[in-house]
Amino acid sequence: MLKEERYDKILELLETNQYLSAQKLSKLLFVSLPTIRRDLAELQRRELIIRNHGGAKKYRDEHGVIPIDFRKTVNLKEKKDLCSVASSLINDGDVIFLDASTTILQMADFIEPKSTISIVTNSIPLSLLLHKKGIKTYCTGGELQQNSMCYAGSFAQDFITNFNFDKMFFSSRGVNDNGVITDTSLPETLLRKAVLKQTKESIFLCDSSKFSLSADYNLTELNNVSAIITNSKDIYSFVSSKFRGTIHQVK
Repeated sequence: MLKEERYDKILELLETNQYLSAQKLSKLLFVSLPTIRRDLAELQRRELIIRNHGGAKKYRDEHGVIPIDFRKTVNLKEKKDLCSVASSLINDGDVIFLDASTTILQMADFIEPKSTISIVTNSIPLSLLLHKKGIKTYCTGGELQQNSMCYAGSFAQDFITNFNFDKMFFSSRGVNDNGVITDTSLPETLLRKAVLKQTKESIFLCDSSKFSLSADYNLTELNNVSAIITNSKDIYSFVSSKFRGTIHQVK
């Protein structure tokens, strides 16, 4: 059985089972345990499954949106490393937009309490974390996106027009081979597009697992953002000669 065929079979099995252990998958597919573990690692990199307790479960809902409780556990260290760098780009008095991605959720750990900045976000959990730190925070409101625990829609888009942002920090589901930033949620993509029109600087955070991943909706090209923060060693193969922004490579 070819590798991609195994991937499809694993996803098919997980479609009818809430959870399968690596040992069970090994027996069902007649392949070694190390092979199954490598397969599961790759499927998690593609954000098609979540690995836990020696096995895996499929976690896309019927709309293709991954619940936040699963997403926030994937590549957590990498996300924190990116956010540590991102926080160093914040200046006193900045008006900032932080999106509802699980990468940007980690920014709450690195923003100083009682900071003089003002933050607008559509993320419910992030707004609560920032409020607890005494940071001036606005939440957009709008239509609740349950799997992402955030707001989007026309109300949220109208709300952000009240602000002129100094910086926007955002992430997404992936960057395709043409250097286009993509995502699975249309409402969240439209909100990010609206914020891009309202900000002086746009800073995109993307760990190495998200490159060469394409989702349903196009946000913008990498060349259109002000800065990229990534741990990818291959970032320059995705950025064309047109890019005039800053690249922060995290080790």
